[in-house]
Amino acid sequence: VNSSDRVGDMTMHHHIGIIDNIPVHPLYNTTLEDAAEAANRISRNLNSKNVPTLLYGAADRDHGRSLVQVRKATSFFQRGQTKEKGTIVGHPKLGTSVVGAVPYVLSFNMVVNTTNMDIIWPIIPEIRDKERGVQVMPYTNVFNSENIVEIACNLTKPESLEGSSDAVLRNVTERVEKLGLTVLHSYSTNPPFDSILSSYFKLLDES
Repeated sequence: VNSSDRVGDMTMHHHIGIIDNIPVHPLYNTTLEDAAEAANRISRNLNSKNVPTLLYGAADRDHGRSLVQVRKATSFFQRGQTKEKGTIVGHPKLGTSVVGAVPYVLSFNMVVNTTNMDIIWPIIPEIRDKERGVQVMPYTNVFNSENIVEIACNLTKPESLEGSSDAVLRNVTERVEKLGLTVLHSYSTNPPFDSILSSYFKLLDES
């Protein structure tokens, strides 16, 4: 925050804040309430640096809104569109960051070679799968100065065979190919759970 003064295309992943999303997950013997308290401390710290924040999950103590619900209150899903009435407008240079407390999810995105969201919407219900822990939200992003569609997934069971990023990528690839499209590339915006847990235990050993 101190070294940056403007929201720009600093990363491939679409964002509307100088810090996009800070999810706090309970690990090992910690609770969701512990995560909520940590998320609120992070939010207050960012606010003290003039970074506006919105809370979600257990950190949003008044409403318990999900990440998608909070995103919809901002311009996150309105890229390249006229801002809807009531849209939360963040700081002109720092934007709006979101901070939440939720059980671990793997954020997995796939970039599809189309600018037409209307083509993608019909296959979203076929990708979304509550039992396998696959939550889906498509949106437009800017890649090589052109608006393209990304299919963003929150995977709540990424360690399972059918809920893994590999399984989701195969499913999406198969469905978009039937539309005459391809998945250009895919990426995760956070580390796998095992990696996070390994870093956590390493910190415990060093403390």
